[in-house]
Amino acid sequence: MVWFVSELSLAPMAEAGKELKPVPVRRRSAARLAAVQLSYQGQMSGQSVAEFLPEFLTHYSEDIRKSFRVKDIDNAHLNALASAVEAQREEFDAALEGCLADGWVMDRLTVLDRAVLRAGACELMTMPHLPARAVVSEYAAIADVCGCDVGFINAVLDRVARKAREIEMTDQKNRQGDR
Repeated sequence: MVWFVSELSLAPMAEAGKELKPVPVRRRSAARLAAVQLSYQGQMSGQSVAEFLPEFLTHYSEDIRKSFRVKDIDNAHLNALASAVEAQREEFDAALEGCLADGWVMDRLTVLDRAVLRAGACELMTMPHLPARAVVSEYAAIADVCGCDVGFINAVLDRVARKAREIEMTDQKNRQGDR
């Protein structure tokens, strides 16, 4: 199995400045990172997430929990995210390709970039209860931890958010302009 859990590199995701983020936020952040890792493993192995999820949780969830300083990962979010990314991959890829520069396709991206972008697109397109700016910010942080191009991931997910959550993104822009 190929996993890329690293305790040292995850610390910034659990902290906001010098104070820890609230526990529910850290639990969801841990689930997001786990979902990206599961997507990565699925792409690398060609297996379904259902085939290796139990092994992943047995061997690697403890490292993620310790890194985020939580007792457990938000399993409901992890399951919803991992299963949706796998089941709706073509839909997310089409939306993401529409946000890439001309001539770029998903297959041209690294496996890790695709894993981060698909999870972010999934949340933006199917989980309207989560604030779009928070989703984009979280996946930019995950991209940083994973060694992806943060600016690229942020720009693509911002474009997805503007298309999938046009009203929310327009309202936020208008409120920021009123300040």
